[in-house]
Amino acid sequence: KRLKEWLDFVQRRIAFHGLPARVCWMNYQERSTFGNIINEMVKLKELSAPIAITRDHMDAAAVASPFRETENIKDGSDAIADWPVLNVLLNCSSGASLVGLYHGGGVGIGYSIHSGMTVIADGTKEAKERLELVLKADPALGVIRYADAGYKTAQNIIKTPTFPAKTVE
Repeated sequence: KRLKEWLDFVQRRIAFHGLPARVCWMNYQERSTFGNIINEMVKLKELSAPIAITRDHMDAAAVASPFRETENIKDGSDAIADWPVLNVLLNCSSGASLVGLYHGGGVGIGYSIHSGMTVIADGTKEAKERLELVLKADPALGVIRYADAGYKTAQNIIKTPTFPAKTVE
């Protein structure tokens, strides 16, 4: 419902500037549900072409930037490049259609590292599996990063039975 309201709003309020792309921010639980809905819509021909789903490069495990996104992270790991590298490898092994690893990110070359991913919803069973894996694993790693850094909210989330990864205390 929230997504439909957002799409209706942007269709009325934002001028078209090229590809019919839309952005919305979702939590880790909403992303895989959204991917499955889009994949089913393509399968049923409610959408006339495959849909590319990506996410902002500011996602929690997708960036190491001591001057912007991860600035002042609780445990001081803001510049540790392991998280975006691990993120891109996780997205590869989860079945992402496209991954990227780059640096600069608005703060200058050498001052940050970011990872990106795209996964295609084409209506197939295989796409459904890839969407489920990528759209759960990608944001879950961000929650794990913040739990590792000492944030209580993230630590509580990873202990829930619905969290898609098992962690060790």
